[in-house]
Amino acid sequence: MDFSPSRRRLPLILELTPLIDVVFLLLIFFMVSTTFVNEPAGLQVELPRSENRELIPEGSDVSLVLLADGQIELEGEAVPLEELKASLARIARDEPSTVVVLRADTKLEHGRVVQVMDLVRTLGLTHFAIATDAAGSTP
Repeated sequence: MDFSPSRRRLPLILELTPLIDVVFLLLIFFMVSTTFVNEPAGLQVELPRSENRELIPEGSDVSLVLLADGQIELEGEAVPLEELKASLARIARDEPSTVVVLRADTKLEHGRVVQVMDLVRTLGLTHFAIATDAAGSTP
C-alpha cells in the first residue's frame, strides 16, 4: 500500500457563485433599506407677515371658490377652467398686485387646490390668501 501523496494534484477551483450570491443579496438589502430623501416641489405662496389678522383692502382682491364637487366660482359666478384662465390672465395684466382669496371646501381633493393655485401663479398672480373659518366657529 502506497500512502505517499500522489504527484498529480488537481488544480484548486474556487467557486465564486456563492460569493456573488451573497454580494447581490447585500446589494439588494441596502437598496431596499435605504431611505431616499426627496425635496417636495411646493408652490411658493407669499403670505403676510403679521402677528394679528390682516384685512385685505376692499377692491384689491378676487374671490376664487372651489366647491366640493370640483366646480370653480370666480367672484360668485361658476366658470369652467378655460374661462378661469382667461379671466385671471386679464386680471393679472390689469392689476398684477391683486390678492387671490382662495376659499376651498374641506371635502375637495388636495390635488385640485394645488392645480388651481399653480394655474393662478403661472398666470402671474403671486399674492394668495387662503380663507378659513375662525377656530371654534360652527359652519
